[in-house]
Amino acid sequence: MYPKFVLISRPDSPLVGTFVYGKVWNHKDLVDSLPGYVKVHGGGWYDKDDVRKTITLYGGSGDYGSPELSFLDRIPRELRDYTFIYTPIHGLPGNELDLSEVEWI
Repeated sequence: MYPKFVLISRPDSPLVGTFVYGKVWNHKDLVDSLPGYVKVHGGGWYDKDDVRKTITLYGGSGDYGSPELSFLDRIPRELRDYTFIYTPIHGLPGNELDLSEVEWI
């Protein structure tokens, strides 16, 4: 299983994206685990470092394409103390993402 994420929105709030992550074989497995219909705004892989409290998002989803980071609006509360970094290619320096407007759910 692999560390993957997707950004999804629901029909009742189509412009609000939620970060969904987990260890799965395919990005589609994350989406299939959610109840009801969702719109997927891309996805990718993540590298979670619990010592440095960082999560590096990288790559893209073969199922849903590259992540549309403008839909990174809601993140699970257990990740609140983490710094999120994005890089298109793992191992390259990334950019820290602005989480000042994020809702922690």
